[in-house]
Amino acid sequence: MTTTKFAYVQIGAKDYKRLADFYIKALGFTLSASQEWLCGKEGICLSAPGYAQGDAPVFGFVPAVNGETAAINDAGFAHTCFETNDVKAAVRQLIKCGGSVHSTMKSPEIHPCVYCKDPEGNVVEFHIPFPSGKGVGELLNTASCLLGLKPEKGMRAGNAKDALKFIHVNIICADWQKLCNFYNTVFQCSNIGKLKDHQGGYKEQVIGVPNVHVVGQHILLPGFEESYPTLEIFTYSVPGRSVPCDETALGINCIGFACDNAENTAQAMVEAGGCINDTKDGYILAGDIQNGRIMLR
Repeated sequence: MTTTKFAYVQIGAKDYKRLADFYIKALGFTLSASQEWLCGKEGICLSAPGYAQGDAPVFGFVPAVNGETAAINDAGFAHTCFETNDVKAAVRQLIKCGGSVHSTMKSPEIHPCVYCKDPEGNVVEFHIPFPSGKGVGELLNTASCLLGLKPEKGMRAGNAKDALKFIHVNIICADWQKLCNFYNTVFQCSNIGKLKDHQGGYKEQVIGVPNVHVVGQHILLPGFEESYPTLEIFTYSVPGRSVPCDETALGINCIGFACDNAENTAQAMVEAGGCINDTKDGYILAGDIQNGRIMLR
């Protein structure tokens, strides 16, 4: 069986240098020691916050010119999410660095979950550590965050109280169950946590889409021992656009997996209903069954 590890998120930007600088200053990213995921293209690779040195997923910021940044409910990769013990501080820092709030409730920074936007309109979610069923300590930490007591350490990451941990990428699709089955089959992922079923006034305000009903599941991405990072796979009752996705598209236009045999993984994708779009210099560009672009190396 081919071994894979989730390793990469690519964001196309009008000004990739400015956007990368925002992710450093607002979200605590650091310059990655390796720029290999760019595969010789122009861009900048940063290490996501909350992981040990050398083990962090890499975000690649590359120049892009096509289309519009995806809306929260557009098909394809829609947002990234970061866990923090202090949502209020995270929102303030994001706004200070040029971001904005997307959620529509009053005083969103005091809530346990907030959707924001970076300077180019990409959605960034913050939320406190929610219990995963591993013990009383998690419950106490979540309660402390809700009460604003700001515990000294993060529940899962061991972060400082205002630090962030990258915890998921969200993808929007027509059939979340089929897409879960695809990733579980091809990449040896597994469902984690309860089925997500969001609707009603408060959820509408958090997401920022009126009259919405969202259903889906988190799957644990391969290569990490803890509960993160995950791929959050959602289907919206109020669908957005079906946005063509290629390497020149604005927004999150690709995720990547490091493979001990990329050709075997690509073949498994095809057998599961995916496709191969291109092969270049040691990497394969492929597609899942519902508008998600994947790089294999």
